[in-house]
Amino acid sequence: MLPLACLYGFHGAGGTLLEVKRLDLPAGSEPDAVYHWLWQPAGAGGWQKLSFAAMASEPQPYRRFAEGELWFDADSARLQLGGQLHTLAAGRPDDWQASVSAWLQRQH
Repeated sequence: MLPLACLYGFHGAGGTLLEVKRLDLPAGSEPDAVYHWLWQPAGAGGWQKLSFAAMASEPQPYRRFAEGELWFDADSARLQLGGQLHTLAAGRPDDWQASVSAWLQRQH
């Protein structure tokens, strides 16, 4: 299993969103290889990597992806993807590391 850290985790009826950092890559690795925003729609078996485009921290943490936008704080998140708005609570599933590690290993 890959060594990973979950930097942010959110979940709700629509799915689970995680920001994951790989801890096994050498210093100086491309950020896109180290950091992964991953979305798993409810009922889906796999993860979808969101394509990071921009970020801001004020007035509230915000991330823009090619696929949509995310606004979040310590308690919750609003994720706009493909015309759907998902309201998510902070937290992550207990088994996230095994499923994310397996998914990332298949991507390379």
